[in-house]
Amino acid sequence: MVYLSDTAGVILDMNEAGVAMLGYGSPEEVLGLDSSRHLYIDPEDRLRFLKTIEQTGSVQDFETRFRRRDGTILDVRITATTRRNRKGCVEGYEGFVLDVTDRKRAERALHESEEKYRTMVENSLSAIFIHQKGIFRFVNQRLAEMMGYDNAEEILNRHFWEFVHPDDRPLVKERGLSREKSQVFPRQYTFRVIKKDGSTSWVDLRATHATYLGESAVVGNCIDITQSMISEEEIHHLSRRLIEVSEEEKKGLAADLHDEFGQALTSLHFDLESLQSSLTNEFPEQKQRCSSLLQRVEMLADSVRKTTSYLRPDLLDHLGLVPTLEWFIHEFNVRWPNIRIEFQALGLKKRLNQQIEIVLYRIFQECLTNISKHAKATQVEIMLTYSHPRVIFTIRDNGVGYETSSHPSSSLSPARGIGLLSMRERVASCGGTIDIASIPGKGTTIRASIPVQ
Repeated sequence: MVYLSDTAGVILDMNEAGVAMLGYGSPEEVLGLDSSRHLYIDPEDRLRFLKTIEQTGSVQDFETRFRRRDGTILDVRITATTRRNRKGCVEGYEGFVLDVTDRKRAERALHESEEKYRTMVENSLSAIFIHQKGIFRFVNQRLAEMMGYDNAEEILNRHFWEFVHPDDRPLVKERGLSREKSQVFPRQYTFRVIKKDGSTSWVDLRATHATYLGESAVVGNCIDITQSMISEEEIHHLSRRLIEVSEEEKKGLAADLHDEFGQALTSLHFDLESLQSSLTNEFPEQKQRCSSLLQRVEMLADSVRKTTSYLRPDLLDHLGLVPTLEWFIHEFNVRWPNIRIEFQALGLKKRLNQQIEIVLYRIFQECLTNISKHAKATQVEIMLTYSHPRVIFTIRDNGVGYETSSHPSSSLSPARGIGLLSMRERVASCGGTIDIASIPGKGTTIRASIPVQ
């Protein structure tokens, strides 16, 4: 808009662009309008305009708001100067007006967006950061508090790996710098950080490649999981202790069954044999009854032997793991003749320590039990290998399989889920790892790897 007005603000002249900006049909409709009453939304703006132009003789980029003919509002920027007559007296003003409504609307939206995200970031429960070339360019207050600092400025412009525990620093540094180059690394992992007071905390990090101020960067957030890690370790410790107590109880119960029931049944067997021998041929029915009772005692003794062997086989303590597994396979084949088992043991020239042998035996036992109950398999391959410094146990079947999940107890049945969880805890108690892979219709493979100290 280009315009002329008198000192009272009455419009004397205006170009077509100005007329269209205000929503009028022709210049004649605008001429004579009092800008103070018809254009300015806020009368105070008109007074500020007059005060400025009277003091300096001109205004530059004066921002205010105009009302159009239909009542809608325009954001405008005015640049104007005084207009004087031949005698030098001010008789009016002239200048131009720019419609900046779209720009002001965008600025307001940007400000609202920035305010929204600033509020969200600064009040987030997660510690949020941006680093470029390994240098922290932004951290929110939550990260500063998590690291024991009073404000974020204490962390800005420092290398992110300064705050990482020395044992975890090489891995975290490599991943952080490589992620800036958009190389793919795990988006989530845990590591330890060093707080301002020197104490250590565990954090769970999620990070991704991004662009910040036109350059490659890493944007991430993390949460303090120290208490969670402590609680998890306490749970693992409790689980391992429960397993140890369970093994101790099984061993004690097996010994009690073997000693007390075994001796009682042996004594009963001798007594029945003595009674049978004392009977003459005149008592054929009584002799037959003794024979029947002897068979029942032998069957009961065999059941007690199998029960004690299931609880804690003597072979495991006396001969070691491999003979025990071979014995168990023989017993298993008697009950499940339709399941063919191939077993190989390599590199086991000397016995493993007792804890590892028990763990491997229980995994072996649990796997074959699951296969007999759930897998509907016809063939099982078992490999036990010692390759310093680890012993590796692998069992593979051609059964129905199942849908695997990241949750350790996910399975087809609650009973199997508890068994899988027990296997994980047993292996973890020895510092090992266990992997379970299964595909519906194609069987299951379980691989346990345990370090041998």
